[in-house]
Amino acid sequence: MRDKISFFKRAARFAKNRIVDESGQDSDYGLFFASILNMIEAKTCVEIGVQTGKTTELMCEAMSDGHVYGFDNWGEHGLINQFKTQPYSMKDVEDRLHKAELNNFTLTKVDTINDRPNFENKLDKLLGGNKIDFAFIDADHSYIGVKNDFEVIYPRLKNSGIIAFHDTLMIDGCREFMLDLRTKYFDGTYDVIDMPFGKLGLAKQLGISLLVKRSFPVIDNAIFEICGSKSSPDEIEMNESQWLKDEINKNKNHDLLNKKISIDDMDKALYSENLKPIDRTRKFVKDNTKK
Repeated sequence: MRDKISFFKRAARFAKNRIVDESGQDSDYGLFFASILNMIEAKTCVEIGVQTGKTTELMCEAMSDGHVYGFDNWGEHGLINQFKTQPYSMKDVEDRLHKAELNNFTLTKVDTINDRPNFENKLDKLLGGNKIDFAFIDADHSYIGVKNDFEVIYPRLKNSGIIAFHDTLMIDGCREFMLDLRTKYFDGTYDVIDMPFGKLGLAKQLGISLLVKRSFPVIDNAIFEICGSKSSPDEIEMNESQWLKDEINKNKNHDLLNKKISIDDMDKALYSENLKPIDRTRKFVKDNTKK
């Protein structure tokens, strides 16, 4: 168990393990996602939080027979717009992707939180009834923001689909929502895998989490090779199906999603002089680097 730690101890630990660089270079998680897309032969990918389009480019390259639908507001973000965006526009990203000779993408400028009905309508029109194979949620990192985007994506996810989340180790809202996916919202139909990895420029240990649907009992793929097990293939598959039914039944009283949360429910630090904890961290790192 951990004891509470002060901000300065927390910042010191941050400075020891990570040096922040917003250049957007050397994004290893983008390569990781591209390998997943290639492995699952994804046809439909949704990215919420495109920004510079670096990850978008890698995912498009991995989906020669698929399509990436990217959404971003390309502006200030955060619960009260406390974070600036990089100087990129939707057209800049489109130009970047076209320069890379990529055309399997559609970008949409929308505020997924404050204009959610419009976001859902646009997404449904673009999907045309197709389910999502892979989604990457990397937009507003507040608890409200991550929860909102998940609520939109999850019902549209394929029964063997995957959702990736970014910054789940280092940012409060992302990390707490991963915990709640395992506890209060858990419905028995998925697993959440946390990895203390992910690099962007000189920043490392950002945290990557994957939600993977429990698909073995529901997809039409039977055991076809016998190497030796204590149960027959039929018994294995029947036990697997029963296990999933039991998991769903055991967790049927989970908290429902789509319950509106207000900013007032969030950390009161939002209203204090410490409005931008990430800026405080950068200042702490800079000041101590000079010593």
